[in-house]
Amino acid sequence: MDKTLSIIIPCYNVEKYIEECLESVCNDRDADIEVICVNDGSTDGTLDILEQWKQKDARVIVINQENKGVSVARNQGLHIAKGKFIYFLDSDDKVKDVAILEKCCEKMQEDQLDILIGAGKSFFETEEFYKKYSYYEKSYRIEHEYPRIMKGTELMAELQRNGEWAVQQSTRIYRRKFLQDNNVYYTEGQLHEDNYVTFMCMYLTDRTTAVKDVLFERRIRENSIMTQKVTHKNVEGYLVNFVQDLYLIADYRDVKKPNMDMGFPLDIARRDIKRTYRLLDEEEKKSLEERLTEEQKFYFDALIRREIEAEDRMDAKSKFLERVNRENKEVRQKQEIRILNLEQQLTKLEADRKQEQEKNDKLQQKIKETNKDLKKANKKIKEMKESTSWKIGRAITWPVRKLKTILRKFSNGNA
Repeated sequence: MDKTLSIIIPCYNVEKYIEECLESVCNDRDADIEVICVNDGSTDGTLDILEQWKQKDARVIVINQENKGVSVARNQGLHIAKGKFIYFLDSDDKVKDVAILEKCCEKMQEDQLDILIGAGKSFFETEEFYKKYSYYEKSYRIEHEYPRIMKGTELMAELQRNGEWAVQQSTRIYRRKFLQDNNVYYTEGQLHEDNYVTFMCMYLTDRTTAVKDVLFERRIRENSIMTQKVTHKNVEGYLVNFVQDLYLIADYRDVKKPNMDMGFPLDIARRDIKRTYRLLDEEEKKSLEERLTEEQKFYFDALIRREIEAEDRMDAKSKFLERVNRENKEVRQKQEIRILNLEQQLTKLEADRKQEQEKNDKLQQKIKETNKDLKKANKKIKEMKESTSWKIGRAITWPVRKLKTILRKFSNGNA
């Protein structure tokens, strides 16, 4: 019997997380869902946990296969799915609430939508991961309102303009018939395979929308695709997406609205290629060169490598100018320090000179005052000598002074 919603969960060595994932999916026993778990050759206890859940919840379906990658696992789940709608969930993540998924399916049924895009939120396995990858905290948010029904390219452009565009598959619910009619599948053996599928489906649909509801919670953890070491396979995956996007844009460009600028996925792919390529060591770069097809090598050389080399030259020039500016700044700082020291010395000399000048001024003032007092004294002496009493006194004392003069000569042997 067909179900409303098929939830497809690829699983590989996730015994630590799959229990929590399935609990979030199966917590509502009345939810009209099927849960297709594809064990992709796990070597830990993942398969045993899946079998246990299969026994206690009839809605859980387990597919066991050799390790072939997440793309094959998703394609396998999609092949046997019976739900009207399809939802892909990573085995280390959780759904926010199955009731939210069911409500979204009702909206899709009511508006005959092919794709419904919802929001998501991130949670971190450790505090260290939060500090290192805190930018994921703002990922997958949808805070704007969108019309009930939109053309895929129009919605994609609006989401991009609002900074809310994301390729993560768990932000989307698909109508199964839409995927079947358009022969949508994931490229096997390729990393970042969901980038192209997301872009292609938005080009193909005329009936989609985005809502603010949080559909899932993404775990930021160690050894996930997001946090593990970058290799040539990451660059190759982004390059495959880039070439696929080129052909898709050529085939589905909306000639009626040429100004919609739907080439931004190419810019995103180019950015991701350059970012990951710069993280490769020489051995990984060599491995990439050996794996590229002639077509991929052409696009990589023509559109990517030249940009990288040009940016590297600009970066080297910027670093040189930065070094020169830094050295000039250091020279300026030393000059400013010397000038400051000289100014301080001049200020001190000026203060000392001013202090000496003040002392000299005081001394000159004192000399002036002394000279003034001497003038007064001399004037008084002169006035006294010119007075009658002085003259009478001199006349009276003349014999005495004369006698003193004779005695002085006598005492000196001159008498």
